[in-house]
Amino acid sequence: MSSTINGYLSKLSDNLKSLPEEERESIVWEIEIHLKDRVNSLENEGYSNDEAVSKILSEFKSPYSLSKDYLEAYDEIRTQQKPTISYFLLNIGIMGLAILSLPILERELELAWIVLGLPEVICGLITLIMLKKKDTFILSFLKIGPKILLSMYFPISLLFFWIALIQGNGFVSFSLYYMVAYWLLLLIYYLVIKNVSSKRITL
Repeated sequence: MSSTINGYLSKLSDNLKSLPEEERESIVWEIEIHLKDRVNSLENEGYSNDEAVSKILSEFKSPYSLSKDYLEAYDEIRTQQKPTISYFLLNIGIMGLAILSLPILERELELAWIVLGLPEVICGLITLIMLKKKDTFILSFLKIGPKILLSMYFPISLLFFWIALIQGNGFVSFSLYYMVAYWLLLLIYYLVIKNVSSKRITL
């Protein structure tokens, strides 16, 4: 492809940095395909490649102007959008993980926390696996979710284990075993979120 078109697309992408990465890439890809088709069409009419590229870009909006249109449209759509049921279910799953961290403080298994938290986690996982559409709220969750698991839940589980040691006046085997199981659950949740994030799902 022409270096001139590559430069145009690069500037367009830079101007769209405030958009979610997946949507930005989709827009740039769409414009790239459109420009390629126009270049091929003009070349078939007898234009040289350089002439075709120059003619198309002279008729096209500047990267700044085009990106501004996309950003305004995006802001309007986002304003009109409302959180979906899937978004709420995903957040319920994250809340369930928080609840399941509490038994680390106990010396023995407290079923109340499991009964309350596990269904929420399963609900969140099923929602992730069955996810068919990514709106702006879902994209936000997929971006923030892994950070919550790593920067909040993992350190909190260590804090709870330390508290259990102090309260138990020494090593508490249940807390350790449960914490390891909890870490495995966090890892599974993290991997599922990252896997869903990597898939190109309709926006």
